[in-house]
Amino acid sequence: MTTSIFRPFWSYDPIKTEQWLEKKASKGHFLTGFNRWTRKFHFQIENPKNCTYRLQYEKVDHFPQALVESGWESIAKEGRWRIIRHGGASNNEPLRDNMASRNKVHYYSFMAVFIYMLISAGMVGMLTLTVLLGGGSATFVPSPYWLITITVGLTLWTLVPYTTLTLHKGLKKLKVAPSSYTEGNSRPIKFTKWRPAWAFDPDSLEKWLERMEQRGYRLVKVSRRGLRFSFSKGEPRMVCYAADFQKSFESDYFYMHSDRGWYQLFHSSSTFMSWTLWAKMYTSEEEKPQLYSDPYHKLRHAKRVTLWQGGIFLPLTILYIWLITMNISDILQGEIFDSIFWMVVVQTMVVIVFGYFSVRSLLYYRRVRKTIQ
Repeated sequence: MTTSIFRPFWSYDPIKTEQWLEKKASKGHFLTGFNRWTRKFHFQIENPKNCTYRLQYEKVDHFPQALVESGWESIAKEGRWRIIRHGGASNNEPLRDNMASRNKVHYYSFMAVFIYMLISAGMVGMLTLTVLLGGGSATFVPSPYWLITITVGLTLWTLVPYTTLTLHKGLKKLKVAPSSYTEGNSRPIKFTKWRPAWAFDPDSLEKWLERMEQRGYRLVKVSRRGLRFSFSKGEPRMVCYAADFQKSFESDYFYMHSDRGWYQLFHSSSTFMSWTLWAKMYTSEEEKPQLYSDPYHKLRHAKRVTLWQGGIFLPLTILYIWLITMNISDILQGEIFDSIFWMVVVQTMVVIVFGYFSVRSLLYYRRVRKTIQ
């Protein structure tokens, strides 16, 4: 026997949907498929059983072998959405980065619409209040379209706030990566260092961390934003570090590197970019490990870092140089005002900072290119 259930907002709170599917399975309703357009889930009624469900959102049609080996099975796939099931509890969890990024875009879009609705309603309310307080009057004009207007208005004022709130709650529940490796519980932190701009030339961060390890200072914790690095004191070690920048991840990204002996120390994920800091110990008899060994991937990674990290500052640097030129021209013509002077000062500071970031990224790309030639 089969049955179908309509669930309109299932993708905006994935954790809640997973829990709902698990609850249905405990009552004997096992998922067989779903339709992302009609928002219907199809179930086969069998004997009740406890199992674990997970939702995946992937940009490529690829089911990670690491998940298959851990006991996960693919139950249904629609477009980029896939629902997988495990007969019990698994140590390997599918990656949620792509799903979180997708829902963030939807959240920002609905939030923008909601803010526009609030501003529009506020302006209409203020205009109406101004007219009434000024002695004016309001006239109701009958129209056959009022029913449509009221229906659309009520629908928008119900759907948009509810969807925005659902997305917000769903994003707070999502875990975008497995737990990072840390030695913080066993080794007390001795000191902390700040590295606020390492993303513009990640190779400098890698070499710095490796030198710290050789001096006996072990990295045990990285702050949430990746700006503060905490160290403990121990024996000198040979550790290779790799800062990897990706615009999106496949589901087996973390398992692929961890299976090769790398451990994750830091992971940051946003809508458009993500950084992961990996580390791997080795001995003097071994060749220094590399996260990626092929030259093509190294150069491609360096180009991605340069374009996404430093490249966005180069057009702004040129723009502010042009604005400074225009303001300097006014000053030389005798049109000197305090506001123009301080504007030039601020613009000059912006040019120095943005230019510094752009140059660091370009030099990083140049260094990587030299190493593979």
